Amino acid sequence: MSSNWFQRHLTEEILPRWLEASVTPCGAFLPRLDRKWQPKPEQVLTLVSQSRLIYNFVRGHELTGDAAYIGAAQSGARFLLDAFRDRQHGGWFWSVAPDGAVLDAGKDTYGHAFALFGLSHALRATGAEELREAAHHTWEVLNTRLRDAHGGFVRRTESDFSRPAPGRSANPVMHLFEALQAMVDVEPPFLAEAQRVAEFACRLVRQADGLLPELYADDWRPLTTEEGGTIDLGHQFEWAYLLSAGVERGLPADQIATAARLLDGGIRLGIDPADGGVLSNANMEAQTRPGGKGAWQQCEAARALMHFWVVRGKGGVAGRTRRLLEFIRSRLIDSEYGGWYVGLREDGSPASTDKGNEWKLDYHVVGMCSEAIRLGVAL
Repeated sequence: MSSNWFQRHLTEEILPRWLEASVTPCGAFLPRLDRKWQPKPEQVLTLVSQSRLIYNFVRGHELTGDAAYIGAAQSGARFLLDAFRDRQHGGWFWSVAPDGAVLDAGKDTYGHAFALFGLSHALRATGAEELREAAHHTWEVLNTRLRDAHGGFVRRTESDFSRPAPGRSANPVMHLFEALQAMVDVEPPFLAEAQRVAEFACRLVRQADGLLPELYADDWRPLTTEEGGTIDLGHQFEWAYLLSAGVERGLPADQIATAARLLDGGIRLGIDPADGGVLSNANMEAQTRPGGKGAWQQCEAARALMHFWVVRGKGGVAGRTRRLLEFIRSRLIDSEYGGWYVGLREDGSPASTDKGNEWKLDYHVVGMCSEAIRLGVAL
Protein backbone atom coordinates (compact mmCIF):
# COMPACT_ATOMS: atom_id res chain seq x y z
CA MET A 1 0.00 0.00 0.00
CA SER A 2 1.23 3.55 -0.71
CA SER A 3 -0.17 7.06 -0.67
CA ASN A 4 -1.45 6.25 -4.17
CA TRP A 5 -4.06 4.00 -2.52
CA PHE A 6 -5.46 6.97 -0.64
CA GLN A 7 -5.58 9.04 -3.85
CA ARG A 8 -7.29 6.27 -5.81
CA HIS A 9 -9.70 5.53 -2.99
CA LEU A 10 -10.94 9.12 -2.97
CA THR A 11 -10.90 9.92 -6.66
CA GLU A 12 -12.17 6.57 -8.00
CA GLU A 13 -14.20 4.96 -5.22
CA ILE A 14 -15.64 7.64 -2.91
CA LEU A 15 -16.00 11.14 -4.33
CA PRO A 16 -17.39 10.18 -7.78
CA ARG A 17 -20.15 8.20 -6.05
CA TRP A 18 -21.18 11.18 -3.96
CA LEU A 19 -21.06 13.45 -6.99
CA GLU A 20 -23.36 11.15 -8.92
CA ALA A 21 -25.75 10.23 -6.13
CA SER A 22 -26.22 13.30 -3.97
CA VAL A 23 -26.05 16.40 -6.18
CA THR A 24 -29.33 17.85 -7.42
CA PRO A 25 -29.84 20.57 -10.07
CA CYS A 26 -30.71 23.16 -7.42
CA GLY A 27 -27.60 22.46 -5.34
CA ALA A 28 -29.34 20.53 -2.57
CA PHE A 29 -27.15 17.59 -1.55
CA LEU A 30 -29.09 14.44 -0.69
CA PRO A 31 -27.40 12.71 2.28
CA ARG A 32 -29.48 9.54 2.65
CA LEU A 33 -28.11 6.85 0.34
CA ASP A 34 -28.71 3.11 0.47
CA ARG A 35 -26.09 0.41 0.11
CA LYS A 36 -26.16 0.69 -3.69
CA TRP A 37 -25.67 4.48 -3.51
CA GLN A 38 -29.25 5.23 -4.46
CA PRO A 39 -30.97 8.21 -2.79
CA LYS A 40 -33.68 7.21 -0.34
CA PRO A 41 -37.21 8.58 -0.73
CA GLU A 42 -37.26 10.63 2.48
CA GLN A 43 -34.48 13.20 2.69
CA VAL A 44 -33.52 15.70 5.38
CA LEU A 45 -30.70 18.12 4.62
CA THR A 46 -28.85 19.52 7.63
CA LEU A 47 -26.39 22.34 7.96
CA VAL A 48 -23.78 19.67 8.66
CA SER A 49 -24.58 17.43 5.68
CA GLN A 50 -24.66 20.30 3.17
CA SER A 51 -21.44 21.84 4.48
CA ARG A 52 -19.50 18.58 4.73
CA LEU A 53 -20.33 17.74 1.13
CA ILE A 54 -19.24 21.20 -0.02
CA TYR A 55 -15.88 20.38 1.56
CA ASN A 56 -15.80 16.95 -0.09
CA PHE A 57 -16.39 18.42 -3.53
CA VAL A 58 -13.80 21.16 -3.07
CA ARG A 59 -11.28 18.45 -2.22
CA GLY A 60 -12.43 16.47 -5.26
CA HIS A 61 -11.63 19.43 -7.47
CA GLU A 62 -8.26 19.98 -5.82
CA LEU A 63 -7.31 16.33 -6.30
CA THR A 64 -8.57 15.88 -9.87
CA GLY A 65 -9.10 19.27 -11.49
CA ASP A 66 -12.52 18.01 -12.63
CA ALA A 67 -14.81 20.99 -13.13
CA ALA A 68 -17.82 18.91 -12.07
CA TYR A 69 -16.57 19.02 -8.49
CA ILE A 70 -16.15 22.76 -8.31
CA GLY A 71 -19.50 23.18 -10.02
CA ALA A 72 -21.11 21.02 -7.34
CA ALA A 73 -19.37 22.96 -4.56
CA GLN A 74 -20.55 26.26 -6.01
CA SER A 75 -24.14 25.12 -6.46
CA GLY A 76 -24.11 23.62 -2.96
CA ALA A 77 -22.82 26.85 -1.48
CA ARG A 78 -25.54 28.76 -3.32
CA PHE A 79 -28.20 26.43 -1.89
CA LEU A 80 -26.69 26.90 1.56
CA LEU A 81 -26.98 30.68 1.22
CA ASP A 82 -30.48 30.59 -0.23
CA ALA A 83 -32.16 27.86 1.84
CA PHE A 84 -30.36 27.69 5.18
CA ARG A 85 -29.75 31.37 5.92
CA ASP A 86 -32.10 32.99 8.44
CA ARG A 87 -32.66 36.48 7.10
CA GLN A 88 -34.81 37.50 10.06
CA HIS A 89 -32.65 36.56 13.04
CA GLY A 90 -29.30 35.86 11.42
CA GLY A 91 -27.32 32.65 11.39
CA TRP A 92 -28.39 29.38 9.82
CA PHE A 93 -31.32 27.00 10.18
CA TRP A 94 -30.51 23.46 11.28
CA SER A 95 -32.36 21.54 8.57
CA VAL A 96 -34.35 21.97 5.37
CA ALA A 97 -36.10 19.76 2.81
CA PRO A 98 -34.65 19.25 -0.70
CA ASP A 99 -36.98 22.00 -1.97
CA GLY A 100 -35.59 24.43 0.61
CA ALA A 101 -38.54 24.36 3.01
CA VAL A 102 -37.34 24.87 6.57
CA LEU A 103 -37.74 21.78 8.76
CA ASP A 104 -35.91 22.87 11.92
CA ALA A 105 -35.22 26.57 12.46
CA GLY A 106 -33.16 26.07 15.63
CA LYS A 107 -29.65 27.51 15.89
CA ASP A 108 -27.08 24.80 16.53
CA THR A 109 -23.43 25.56 17.32
CA TYR A 110 -22.20 22.31 15.79
CA GLY A 111 -24.09 23.19 12.62
CA HIS A 112 -22.74 26.75 12.55
CA ALA A 113 -19.21 25.41 12.97
CA PHE A 114 -19.71 23.30 9.85
CA ALA A 115 -21.25 26.18 7.95
CA LEU A 116 -18.05 28.12 8.63
CA PHE A 117 -16.02 25.06 7.63
CA GLY A 118 -17.82 24.55 4.32
CA LEU A 119 -17.83 28.25 3.47
CA SER A 120 -14.12 28.53 4.21
CA HIS A 121 -13.24 25.73 1.82
CA ALA A 122 -15.58 27.05 -0.87
CA LEU A 123 -14.04 30.50 -0.43
CA ARG A 124 -10.54 29.08 -0.82
CA ALA A 125 -11.59 27.36 -4.04
CA THR A 126 -13.53 30.22 -5.61
CA GLY A 127 -12.54 33.49 -3.95
CA ALA A 128 -16.19 34.59 -4.10
CA GLU A 129 -16.77 37.66 -1.94
CA GLU A 130 -20.31 36.54 -1.13
CA LEU A 131 -18.88 33.47 0.54
CA ARG A 132 -16.35 35.58 2.44
CA GLU A 133 -19.15 37.78 3.76
CA ALA A 134 -21.18 34.72 4.76
CA ALA A 135 -18.20 33.19 6.56
CA HIS A 136 -17.60 36.43 8.49
CA HIS A 137 -21.28 36.59 9.40
CA THR A 138 -21.16 32.99 10.64
CA TRP A 139 -18.21 33.72 12.89
CA GLU A 140 -19.88 36.87 14.20
CA VAL A 141 -22.97 34.83 15.14
CA LEU A 142 -20.87 32.17 16.83
CA ASN A 143 -18.78 34.72 18.67
CA THR A 144 -21.59 37.00 19.84
CA ARG A 145 -24.79 34.91 19.94
CA LEU A 146 -23.64 31.36 20.72
CA ARG A 147 -20.60 31.95 22.95
CA ASP A 148 -21.29 31.59 26.65
CA ALA A 149 -20.07 33.52 29.69
CA HIS A 150 -17.28 31.01 30.36
CA GLY A 151 -15.57 31.36 27.00
CA GLY A 152 -17.14 28.24 25.53
CA PHE A 153 -20.26 27.85 23.44
CA VAL A 154 -23.82 26.78 24.06
CA ARG A 155 -25.03 23.74 22.18
CA ARG A 156 -28.29 25.02 20.70
CA THR A 157 -30.85 27.81 20.94
CA GLU A 158 -34.22 28.73 19.50
CA SER A 159 -34.31 30.40 16.10
CA ASP A 160 -34.03 33.85 17.68
CA PHE A 161 -31.08 32.73 19.84
CA SER A 162 -33.20 32.58 22.99
CA ARG A 163 -33.48 29.72 25.50
CA PRO A 164 -30.05 28.04 25.23
CA ALA A 165 -30.28 24.29 25.70
CA PRO A 166 -28.88 23.09 29.02
CA GLY A 167 -25.51 21.41 29.16
CA ARG A 168 -22.33 21.84 27.17
CA SER A 169 -20.33 19.63 24.82
CA ALA A 170 -16.72 19.72 23.66
CA ASN A 171 -17.75 18.43 20.23
CA PRO A 172 -18.99 21.75 18.76
CA VAL A 173 -15.92 23.47 20.18
CA MET A 174 -13.67 20.97 18.41
CA HIS A 175 -15.32 21.45 15.05
CA LEU A 176 -15.32 25.21 15.46
CA PHE A 177 -11.57 24.99 16.03
CA GLU A 178 -11.34 22.94 12.83
CA ALA A 179 -13.40 25.53 10.94
CA LEU A 180 -11.33 28.44 12.20
CA GLN A 181 -8.20 26.71 10.95
CA ALA A 182 -9.84 26.47 7.53
CA MET A 183 -10.49 30.21 7.76
CA VAL A 184 -6.84 30.82 8.63
CA ASP A 185 -5.96 29.35 5.23
CA VAL A 186 -7.88 32.14 3.48
CA GLU A 187 -7.58 34.91 6.09
CA PRO A 188 -4.51 34.54 8.35
CA PRO A 189 -5.78 37.00 11.02
CA PHE A 190 -8.27 34.30 12.06
CA LEU A 191 -5.31 32.58 13.72
CA ALA A 192 -5.94 34.67 16.84
CA GLU A 193 -9.54 33.43 17.01
CA ALA A 194 -8.40 29.83 16.55
CA GLN A 195 -5.92 30.31 19.37
CA ARG A 196 -8.63 31.53 21.74
CA VAL A 197 -10.68 28.41 21.07
CA ALA A 198 -7.62 26.17 21.41
CA GLU A 199 -6.72 27.71 24.76
CA PHE A 200 -10.25 27.11 26.02
CA ALA A 201 -10.17 23.50 24.84
CA CYS A 202 -6.78 22.82 26.41
CA ARG A 203 -8.21 23.85 29.78
CA LEU A 204 -10.69 20.97 29.45
CA VAL A 205 -7.94 18.34 29.24
CA ARG A 206 -7.67 16.42 32.50
CA GLN A 207 -4.31 16.84 34.19
CA ALA A 208 -4.33 13.36 35.70
CA ASP A 209 -4.54 11.35 32.49
CA GLY A 210 -4.51 13.73 29.50
CA LEU A 211 -8.07 12.89 28.42
CA LEU A 212 -10.66 15.42 27.27
CA PRO A 213 -14.21 14.60 28.45
CA GLU A 214 -17.18 15.08 26.17
CA LEU A 215 -20.11 16.43 28.23
CA TYR A 216 -20.37 19.23 30.80
CA ALA A 217 -22.74 21.24 32.94
CA ASP A 218 -23.52 24.83 31.98
CA ASP A 219 -20.43 26.05 33.86
CA TRP A 220 -18.19 23.51 32.06
CA ARG A 221 -17.91 21.18 35.03
CA PRO A 222 -17.41 17.70 33.54
CA LEU A 223 -20.40 15.45 34.05
CA THR A 224 -19.80 12.32 36.09
CA THR A 225 -20.46 8.88 34.69
CA GLU A 226 -23.68 8.77 36.72
CA GLU A 227 -24.77 12.05 35.12
CA GLY A 228 -24.12 10.73 31.64
CA GLY A 229 -20.54 11.90 31.32
CA THR A 230 -18.37 10.11 28.79
CA ILE A 231 -15.02 10.16 27.03
CA ASP A 232 -15.30 9.86 23.27
CA LEU A 233 -12.24 7.90 22.20
CA GLY A 234 -12.35 9.02 18.58
CA HIS A 235 -12.31 12.62 19.69
CA GLN A 236 -9.07 12.12 21.63
CA PHE A 237 -7.38 11.37 18.31
CA GLU A 238 -9.24 14.14 16.50
CA TRP A 239 -8.29 16.77 19.09
CA ALA A 240 -4.68 15.56 18.98
CA TYR A 241 -4.53 15.98 15.21
CA LEU A 242 -6.26 19.36 15.16
CA LEU A 243 -4.04 20.85 17.87
CA SER A 244 -0.89 19.66 16.10
CA ALA A 245 -2.19 20.89 12.74
CA GLY A 246 -2.90 24.23 14.40
CA VAL A 247 0.75 24.49 15.41
CA GLU A 248 1.67 23.93 11.75
CA ARG A 249 -0.50 26.96 10.96
CA GLY A 250 1.20 29.13 13.57
CA LEU A 251 -0.39 28.37 16.93
CA PRO A 252 1.92 28.17 19.96
CA ALA A 253 4.26 25.18 19.90
CA ASP A 254 3.44 24.26 23.50
CA GLN A 255 0.15 22.83 22.23
CA ILE A 256 2.09 19.90 20.76
CA ALA A 257 2.62 18.53 24.27
CA THR A 258 -1.13 18.64 24.94
CA ALA A 259 -1.81 17.05 21.57
CA ALA A 260 0.67 14.26 22.30
CA ARG A 261 -0.99 13.54 25.65
CA LEU A 262 -4.36 13.28 23.94
CA LEU A 263 -2.92 10.93 21.34
CA ASP A 264 -1.33 8.75 24.01
CA GLY A 265 -4.64 8.62 25.89
CA GLY A 266 -6.46 7.62 22.73
CA ILE A 267 -3.93 4.86 22.04
CA ARG A 268 -3.98 3.62 25.63
CA LEU A 269 -7.76 3.39 25.92
CA GLY A 270 -9.05 3.35 22.38
CA ILE A 271 -7.14 0.77 20.39
CA ASP A 272 -8.47 -2.75 20.67
CA PRO A 273 -5.50 -5.11 21.03
CA ALA A 274 -7.53 -7.93 19.50
CA ASP A 275 -7.84 -6.43 16.03
CA GLY A 276 -6.18 -2.99 16.05
CA GLY A 277 -9.46 -1.14 15.54
CA VAL A 278 -10.62 1.81 17.62
CA LEU A 279 -13.32 1.54 20.27
CA SER A 280 -15.95 4.22 20.70
CA ASN A 281 -16.35 5.31 24.32
CA ALA A 282 -15.06 5.14 27.87
CA ASN A 283 -16.67 6.24 31.11
CA MET A 284 -15.32 9.07 33.22
CA GLU A 285 -13.20 6.59 35.18
CA ALA A 286 -11.37 5.84 31.91
CA GLN A 287 -12.87 2.36 31.57
CA THR A 288 -13.79 1.44 28.01
CA ARG A 289 -17.39 0.52 27.33
CA PRO A 290 -18.39 -2.48 25.24
CA GLY A 291 -19.75 -1.67 21.85
CA GLY A 292 -18.96 -1.51 18.18
CA LYS A 293 -16.39 0.40 16.18
CA GLY A 294 -17.60 3.41 14.24
CA ALA A 295 -16.06 4.19 10.87
CA TRP A 296 -15.36 7.79 11.74
CA GLN A 297 -13.32 6.83 14.82
CA GLN A 298 -11.09 4.67 12.64
CA CYS A 299 -10.54 7.56 10.23
CA GLU A 300 -9.66 10.07 12.94
CA ALA A 301 -7.29 7.67 14.68
CA ALA A 302 -5.57 6.79 11.40
CA ARG A 303 -5.19 10.46 10.45
CA ALA A 304 -3.75 11.38 13.83
CA LEU A 305 -1.37 8.42 13.90
CA MET A 306 -0.08 9.17 10.39
CA HIS A 307 0.32 12.84 11.28
CA PHE A 308 2.29 12.22 14.46
CA TRP A 309 4.40 9.56 12.75
CA VAL A 310 5.46 11.87 9.89
CA VAL A 311 5.12 15.44 11.21
CA ARG A 312 6.11 14.89 14.85
CA GLY A 313 8.55 12.03 14.32
CA LYS A 314 6.66 9.59 16.54
CA GLY A 315 7.94 6.49 14.81
CA GLY A 316 6.67 4.21 17.55
CA VAL A 317 3.12 4.47 16.15
CA ALA A 318 4.04 3.04 12.75
CA GLY A 319 2.99 -0.50 13.57
CA ARG A 320 -0.32 0.61 15.06
CA THR A 321 -0.97 2.75 11.99
CA ARG A 322 -0.37 -0.12 9.57
CA ARG A 323 -2.56 -2.46 11.59
CA LEU A 324 -5.40 0.07 11.83
CA LEU A 325 -5.32 0.78 8.09
CA GLU A 326 -5.44 -2.94 7.37
CA PHE A 327 -8.43 -3.25 9.73
CA ILE A 328 -10.15 -0.44 7.82
CA ARG A 329 -9.52 -1.96 4.40
CA SER A 330 -10.54 -5.48 5.39
CA ARG A 331 -13.52 -4.75 7.64
CA LEU A 332 -15.14 -1.39 6.87
CA ILE A 333 -15.14 -1.12 3.08
CA ASP A 334 -18.01 -2.74 1.18
CA SER A 335 -16.31 -5.08 -1.28
CA GLU A 336 -19.49 -5.53 -3.34
CA TYR A 337 -20.82 -1.98 -3.81
CA GLY A 338 -17.90 0.16 -2.68
CA GLY A 339 -17.79 2.80 0.01
CA TRP A 340 -17.69 2.49 3.77
CA TYR A 341 -20.08 0.95 6.23
CA VAL A 342 -21.12 3.37 8.96
CA GLY A 343 -19.39 1.11 11.47
CA LEU A 344 -19.33 -2.36 12.99
CA ARG A 345 -21.42 -3.87 15.75
CA GLU A 346 -19.73 -5.58 18.66
CA ASP A 347 -20.04 -8.91 16.83
CA GLY A 348 -18.21 -7.45 13.82
CA SER A 349 -21.21 -7.22 11.48
CA PRO A 350 -22.00 -3.90 9.73
CA ALA A 351 -24.02 -1.53 11.91
CA SER A 352 -25.69 -0.29 8.73
CA THR A 353 -25.05 -0.89 5.05
CA ASP A 354 -26.32 2.56 4.04
CA LYS A 355 -23.65 4.65 2.32
CA GLY A 356 -24.93 7.97 3.57
CA ASN A 357 -27.06 9.76 6.13
CA GLU A 358 -27.16 13.22 7.71
CA TRP A 359 -23.95 12.44 9.61
CA LYS A 360 -22.18 9.88 7.46
CA LEU A 361 -21.00 11.85 4.42
CA ASP A 362 -17.49 10.34 4.20
CA TYR A 363 -16.07 13.66 5.34
CA HIS A 364 -13.90 11.75 7.82
CA VAL A 365 -12.70 9.48 5.00
CA VAL A 366 -11.82 12.52 2.89
CA GLY A 367 -9.94 14.06 5.81
CA MET A 368 -7.96 10.88 6.50
CA CYS A 369 -7.01 10.30 2.88
CA SER A 370 -6.19 13.98 2.30
CA GLU A 371 -3.73 13.96 5.17
CA ALA A 372 -2.11 10.75 3.91
CA ILE A 373 -1.74 12.30 0.46
CA ARG A 374 -0.30 15.51 1.92
CA LEU A 375 2.25 13.58 3.96
CA GLY A 376 3.09 11.09 1.21
CA VAL A 377 2.46 8.19 3.56
CA ALA A 378 3.69 4.91 2.14
CA LEU A 379 2.88 1.71 4.00
